[in-house]
Amino acid sequence: MRSRWNDFEYWYTLHNRIVMRTRIALLIAISALSLEAQITEPEAQLLHWLDRIAQTQLNRRNAEIEQVNTAEAAKRRQEYVRKKIIELIGGLPDYSGPLNAKVTGRIDKQRYVIEKVIFESLPRFYVTADLYRPNKPGRYPGVLIMLGHWDQGKVAEQRLAANLAMKGFVTLAYDPIGQGERIQAYDRRVGGTLGGWSTEEHFQAGAQSLLAGEHLARYMIWDGKRALDYLISRPEVEGERIGCTGCSGGGTLSTYVSALDPRVKAAAPACWMNSYRVLFTGPVGDSEQSIPNFLSSGLDETDYVELFAPKPWLIVSTLEDFFPL
Repeated sequence: MRSRWNDFEYWYTLHNRIVMRTRIALLIAISALSLEAQITEPEAQLLHWLDRIAQTQLNRRNAEIEQVNTAEAAKRRQEYVRKKIIELIGGLPDYSGPLNAKVTGRIDKQRYVIEKVIFESLPRFYVTADLYRPNKPGRYPGVLIMLGHWDQGKVAEQRLAANLAMKGFVTLAYDPIGQGERIQAYDRRVGGTLGGWSTEEHFQAGAQSLLAGEHLARYMIWDGKRALDYLISRPEVEGERIGCTGCSGGGTLSTYVSALDPRVKAAAPACWMNSYRVLFTGPVGDSEQSIPNFLSSGLDETDYVELFAPKPWLIVSTLEDFFPL
């Protein structure tokens, strides 16, 4: 048996392993120093301090969830979550007036029809929408499509809405506040909004709502509920077979409306569902995505899923998104 003292290959391999491990150790040390340097910045220190409070509140929530061991306890939890969410957004509008819906245009395609729609969410508070339906007579399941933060609004979902229509669904895609045809800071002198794009419009409306003691989510959820009113009112739609979906900001709204409106029977929010365990120190959401006192009330995003149970809820997500997988 040959001695390893004279084995060049053995010593060469050992040398490479030592060098590699040293490099890894240095990289870890440099990363730690870099992170420490970031934490010493005033903003990072504040965020770190707030995150410690948030994690403590989330720990309390977990302890409460662990006590839910029966169907009765789960029902009590659902009742608490529903009541608390509605309370935190300032309640939903107490209005049951007419939609005053109108079809303002129509586009006939080979296998489906697009109808341009406008209705009132609140008196003289107009919502613009596109309805996609199969061009054959009959009654079909309905799908409410919520919009993400696209400037152009509802037309961004044309491919999804049209494909669903060709598969036998009636779909309704509408413009959220500050998007598409619902720009709130429009100025005819510039032919556009003075408030920036959709995200900035939401921040402005969010600040106005907070000053009024309300929350922007209140109005965005109400728009969704009134859009459901319109979708179900259509003679082509089977009112007991309603689904809801949306991506990013639309994932937020589809989560809210599905959890709070029992008429939705299946939900598929995309690119939003997560937990404040990781989101609190990560991306900052729009005004409607950040509800004051949410964590201190013992809530996390998972509570929306819990509120929808036992109906089917599909969480759609992806890598490298604004809201991480």
